[in-house]
Amino acid sequence: MGILDKFLGKEEQREVGNIEEMLEMEGDVVNPPADFYVKKIDLRNEGDAEFAIKELASKNIIIINMMPIAKQPNKRNIIIQKLKSYAMKIDGDIAALTAELVLLTPAKVKIVKSKPKSKA
Repeated sequence: MGILDKFLGKEEQREVGNIEEMLEMEGDVVNPPADFYVKKIDLRNEGDAEFAIKELASKNIIIINMMPIAKQPNKRNIIIQKLKSYAMKIDGDIAALTAELVLLTPAKVKIVKSKPKSKA
């Protein structure tokens, strides 16, 4: 691009790579795939619970967001009981992190649960 082109308003066209391609490469080239993952699942229905069970079977750690189903306590309790039963069946674990978040772990991964300190 010449000096006159700048004054006349002609812009230089630059070659821009495919951004989607660049995003796909990020992490894959430098970091090899992991053996296990920590995944967050928004619990909306039974299908999400089945997906969580499938992920536990793949030995992934699951953080479940309960907010989408918070206004349906009966449905929420049934699904949580199902997840708890499965976790115990495979020797995994389950614990509430907050009122909205539940942690599920696969086989042979236990959660250290602290008891509230009693005031003497």
